[in-house]
Amino acid sequence: MNDMKTIKEIIEFEKKLAEYEGEDQIISSQEMAVYLTETYKEKRNLNLQSGIQSLDDRIQSFEGGELTVISGPTGNGKTLLAQTITAYFAEHENHSLWFTYEVPAYQFLKQFGELCPKFYLPKTLAGNTLAWLDERILEGKLKYGIDAVFIDHLHYLIDMSTRLNMSLEIGKVMRYLKKLAIRYNIAIFLMAHLEKTKADIEPDVGNLRDSSFVSQEADNVFLIWRKKKNPTQAVLKVCKNRRLGVMNYKCHLEKREYLLKEDINAVMEN
Repeated sequence: MNDMKTIKEIIEFEKKLAEYEGEDQIISSQEMAVYLTETYKEKRNLNLQSGIQSLDDRIQSFEGGELTVISGPTGNGKTLLAQTITAYFAEHENHSLWFTYEVPAYQFLKQFGELCPKFYLPKTLAGNTLAWLDERILEGKLKYGIDAVFIDHLHYLIDMSTRLNMSLEIGKVMRYLKKLAIRYNIAIFLMAHLEKTKADIEPDVGNLRDSSFVSQEADNVFLIWRKKKNPTQAVLKVCKNRRLGVMNYKCHLEKREYLLKEDINAVMEN
């Protein structure tokens, strides 16, 4: 009798699935194309450029839904690169939201010089949980039409005292940020630390601190480091670009006043 009831339940369940028309129902690629056209016909495609010409030539743009990791040795220009990209976004009326955990707001703004570009940031960094971050990003999106979010840096979103597996915790954060980028159609830029490396060895994605998930979950991974002979010059390396498959491309930058500019005198490397 119980077996018959089980069979009946299975039949009813399969019939329900066969007729299911919910939000997450299975549809064909053609139906999906129509759905996307109708649902997102007013949603603009987000394509942001960095203002670094050789980089833009290679990766074309940062798109909505992409998660970009910027890493490099401590004090070698991660934040400066992000500030440079922010300034270019502002110049082209693309709005950025910053979460700068490493330095206080007054010091961060001072780093841009007298002509600080327009961007947005929380009045106080009252939290660092993913739920709080999600809420602030949505607030920025609704109030100011945020296009890009900068987070400096990854480990401020991790409970460093956790007894859980650090690599898995970082993987969870990376996946959450990726979902936020997709949900809000924004480009997220995340600064991340490197492990300590020997001075004469060029860093790579394998040197990203604490978890391989940092590079696995990111759409773009950039590494930046200063040149030994001239600390005002730096090398920017594209270690990963998921959309176009660009790997190990380098461009040369130099600090001019408060931002990075392309070093046109340096030899471009592939």
